[in-house]
Amino acid sequence: MLCLPVVLGLLILVGCGAKDPVRDLSRDLDRYPEYSLTVDDTRIEGSLFPDYALRFQVLTASGRRETGRDTILYEERKTDWYPVSEDIFYRYENYVGMVIASKSMDGQRTGANQAHPSGYQYVGNSHYGSWGGGGFWQFYGQYAMMSHLMGGHRVGRGDYDDYRRTRGRGSPYYGPVKGGRPTFGARGTVTEKTRPQFYQRKQNRRKAFSGQAKNRMGRATSGWGRGSSRTGK
Repeated sequence: MLCLPVVLGLLILVGCGAKDPVRDLSRDLDRYPEYSLTVDDTRIEGSLFPDYALRFQVLTASGRRETGRDTILYEERKTDWYPVSEDIFYRYENYVGMVIASKSMDGQRTGANQAHPSGYQYVGNSHYGSWGGGGFWQFYGQYAMMSHLMGGHRVGRGDYDDYRRTRGRGSPYYGPVKGGRPTFGARGTVTEKTRPQFYQRKQNRRKAFSGQAKNRMGRATSGWGRGSSRTGK
């Protein structure tokens, strides 16, 4: 009888202490003239009382004067793992490989409601590249890192127009859909290629959950059948 209030108290404390690391990181990164924050990986450990964690990829840009010229220096890094609540974990899990917070040089900001694949924010800007043969965007050599962020995906004009329309509506953009699957995000084809360990873990969790659900349904059906038999006697 004494255990229940203790357990409830612990749950309340955990719930109240849950923080969103995206908000904290965004506030810290706001000192840069430009940044993007991408969900790099997710982790679930344990089964009865699972622990949830998120890791992020940070891209920052700052001005620097080199050899008498003003240049923009881009730096990329990964954060440590952030323990999070279940609610916050599932808030961002679908955005693996996607930007969920950013600020551009002109001061425009985006949040998770406008999540988009890393690098898309530079497409269409003549400072970073141009439209080449076949109607695909090509980054200049010094910005080849932007192409790397996309996992080798080539952005066509139609793809870019869809991105702009979706962003204008304030909705996440997962890239072109082929064969019923998006290009980016937790289910994306590029994500499967660039983050194979994450993708395999997610598939394993999905299979395990499906198996547990079938077992529960089987037990429920079996129990219902026995009950019906007794009622009919």
